[in-house]
Amino acid sequence: MADIVTRLEISDHLGKLFSNGALSKHDLLIAAAGARPEVREVLAQLPDRRYTELRQVWEDLPLVPVGL
Repeated sequence: MADIVTRLEISDHLGKLFSNGALSKHDLLIAAAGARPEVREVLAQLPDRRYTELRQVWEDLPLVPVGL
């Protein structure tokens, strides 16, 4: 169960980034460089597009739970 990634965990790594404008999938992966490998694996599933807010990440990762 320790390998489950939640939206809360992703938000811990990405939440404050969006105040600087749109980000690419690549930008999100760089920002999560210090995250657990499982978090980076989930983010790697995102489509290549621009994200202007964290809510868009959730739209593209609908099966990631909010918390445990």
